[in-house]
Amino acid sequence: MVPLPAIEGDEEFLEVNLTAPEPIPDQLTDEDILSALDRIPADFRAVILMVDVEEFAYKDAAEILSIPIGTIMSRLSRGRKLLREQLIEVAQSYGIGRAAGQGQES
Repeated sequence: MVPLPAIEGDEEFLEVNLTAPEPIPDQLTDEDILSALDRIPADFRAVILMVDVEEFAYKDAAEILSIPIGTIMSRLSRGRKLLREQLIEVAQSYGIGRAAGQGQES
């Protein structure tokens, strides 16, 4: 192995010319999640917030929103899928999770 020649003022040279990249978060923030929620249609968002966040029973959410319980279940399933897709995109932009095209299909 050939030693590299020393550069005069190594530390100063490195400080001036080498910068650390911005840290990449290892998890999603509340802001990321709220932003993803804002990007899904309001009908799905309302059901997700009522059932998953506020922990209303399906029956109670159906009564409050004046829609059938089957519609609650459908919107919840489809809304969760849309939210998951939004969050996967955000996570991948951070380098979190599986590489695109890998993993489970939903």
